[in-house]
Amino acid sequence: MSYVVAIRKNATGEVRRRIVDLEWQNDVSWWVDGNMSCDCNRRLEWLRAGGPGPADDPHWNNVDHDCGDSEYSALYAELPDGTRAPLDPES
Repeated sequence: MSYVVAIRKNATGEVRRRIVDLEWQNDVSWWVDGNMSCDCNRRLEWLRAGGPGPADDPHWNNVDHDCGDSEYSALYAELPDGTRAPLDPES
């Protein structure tokens, strides 16, 4: 079953909800310390949450976007049963 992650673009405060087509397996560490903790990956998921666009273009690349941990925040994961798992501690 998929789950939803709320991702905030910190500069604007806009929050988008991204459906993650994976089964939740207590993925907090993946979002907080792992691959999805980096702004470069969160930016892609935030863009995809807005609908089809540049993140889905096979010719588009992420080279112009630096890695970091301050541009995007993963607020929580909403699980299929409706419970929310908090992600970024400062969010």
